[in-house]
Amino acid sequence: MSYTIQIWEKPADWPWPMTKAEADAQYERVEAGSQVPMNPKYAAWAQAVEPRFPGFWDIYLGGPDITDPTFGVGINTRFPDWGPPFDDGWEQAARLGLNLYDPQSGVHYLANGDAPEEPDLQVRHAARARQTGDDARAWAEYRRWAARGNPHALYALGRALRFGTMGQRRHFDLAAALQLMGAHDAETRKDAQAFYERFPDKAKARIQALMARLRAAPGEPLLKIVDEERKAVDDAVARSEQLALYSRKRIEAADALEPAAAQGHEVAAFLQALETVIGWKQPNFENARSWCQRAADWDHEPAKRLLAVMFERGWGGPADAQQAAKWNAAAQEQRQRAQQKKQAQEASESPGGLSLAPMAATSAAASASGAAAPLVWTGNPLRDLPAWYAREGDPHAAFHLGTSDEHGRYGGPVNLAQARAWYAQAAEAGHADATYNLGTFIESGKGGPKDALVAKALFMLANTRGTTMQVADLRIKPQEQGPVRALVMALREPGRLRAVLQERGLAPSLQAPGGAAARVVGAAAAAGLSAGEWGRGDGAPPSPGTARPPEPQTPRSQAPSPSRSRTGPTHRSEEDEDGDEGDAHEDARYGRYTSTFAWHLGHAALGIGVANGALLMAFFKPGASFRMGMLVLGLIAALGAWRTARDFDWSPLARAVVAVLAAIPLLGMGVCLGLLFKALRERG
Repeated sequence: MSYTIQIWEKPADWPWPMTKAEADAQYERVEAGSQVPMNPKYAAWAQAVEPRFPGFWDIYLGGPDITDPTFGVGINTRFPDWGPPFDDGWEQAARLGLNLYDPQSGVHYLANGDAPEEPDLQVRHAARARQTGDDARAWAEYRRWAARGNPHALYALGRALRFGTMGQRRHFDLAAALQLMGAHDAETRKDAQAFYERFPDKAKARIQALMARLRAAPGEPLLKIVDEERKAVDDAVARSEQLALYSRKRIEAADALEPAAAQGHEVAAFLQALETVIGWKQPNFENARSWCQRAADWDHEPAKRLLAVMFERGWGGPADAQQAAKWNAAAQEQRQRAQQKKQAQEASESPGGLSLAPMAATSAAASASGAAAPLVWTGNPLRDLPAWYAREGDPHAAFHLGTSDEHGRYGGPVNLAQARAWYAQAAEAGHADATYNLGTFIESGKGGPKDALVAKALFMLANTRGTTMQVADLRIKPQEQGPVRALVMALREPGRLRAVLQERGLAPSLQAPGGAAARVVGAAAAAGLSAGEWGRGDGAPPSPGTARPPEPQTPRSQAPSPSRSRTGPTHRSEEDEDGDEGDAHEDARYGRYTSTFAWHLGHAALGIGVANGALLMAFFKPGASFRMGMLVLGLIAALGAWRTARDFDWSPLARAVVAVLAAIPLLGMGVCLGLLFKALRERG
């Protein structure tokens, strides 16, 4: 049995038919058109399809006597499976801009991929691919038909970009525009409009402008606009990650994260969660949980693990053990799926199907090794949450921990060796201010050995990376120029900085003295939490004695201010030009949580300075001996002011002025009291 399929071409200035009646009317108008030599596209179509499925198509091209504006061919329905050859014929016809018409069934297969009589027929290849789990093929099929203006394919692309399906990253503006363009019945129009109405007015204007661009660019230009819009968001996040390392641009870099996260970029949302805690605004753990929740909902595996910790510890909201267990399980399941997929790919690419990759540890072994790690919390989320990110390799979190350990902030005493280790991790990832601070540590021998050449190389590298700190004349001697240049080249290689420090014996010693409290706090960052507490279940964290914090992975936005300047006051970056707003936020942050006050002799000397003023008011007596006693007490107060001001990263000039004022009776009493109060707030 066989019957005839009619092939016809729609004039370019005619609209695409939306219903069967419109398609029938167009076909009849073409068929009744003038007799002309056969359309060369018909012959091209016949040559493309006949050799691929011999015996199925019954094609007679004839000679010059064929002048019909439509072209009829026969098909053999006795063919064992005539679905694939017919689909191939339709595909080749659409490629040439031709339409197929089956008079027996009354179905029009249009070149734009639509079939008005069977709404789901035009994308059945994509739907079939999705059912078999072949997301890549499904996405390609929908794109192919969307380029031809097929509304079902446009709507499907919009849904994929809305929910992050078919292996695509979300883009909410594009999703809304494509859904509105592709809505083809009452149900899809209702869904598209409801999604669109959820946007604020400013976003709606953006979506309308985007729709106008898409409608004005049918075919491949439409796909190009879609790809460019998606790439712009990905590029913005990547640029933000790199720009944040350049410390002079950290505010500009952080500002790009939130718009990208609002478009559904899961990595941007995950990074924004950290930014809301260690950025330049007041820490907001509620916002951090909200962004982390979004990233987890958008299937970002690290965000799921962090969200589990947030629910477990009660960061940004009430603690919820059930939610913590749920997100831990979700993260573990996603990680296992990714591992299985990777192993299957490696096995398929390996000789004989045997994977050459090292075998992963069993879950039981991983669980046992994780359980052996010490369970350590400082109890302060301003330290514990960045510590989680730092374990993930985030350089800004590592820098934040470095400043915390250097100055004894956020619930822990000063730990210079640990601060040096965190600065090294952040510097290895390219963090400019961490590179500078590491240079000051190696120059002065804080937290480990000294090395003048390495320090100079680090200062040069920090300057090229865009540190906010002042790098003055390094006084590099002629004989030092070659070695310093070689060190700079070695230190800037990705992943080489800590190896170079290790080779030169400059790696920090985390067993440095500091008492049991210092060792416990250091363990929170170096050893980390147990596998369950961190939301991990695939391996053990490093031991407390490890000299190297975790390897860096993804850059992040800027953390607290860097260490002291080598030559004088720091150069304020562009975001600090509004005055002391940043300092006010930092002071508010330091006072948010209380902890044990870390005394040193400078604080005791300030107390003597306060007593000096009190003695002067209560027991003033004329005479040389009284004046000599007041002078001695004033000098002690001046030394205390000089020592305490160093904790605040003040320049030598500022420290000298404060020391002179502290030595003056009565005035010095106020100065000493102010410094003690500021020190108490800094270490709160």
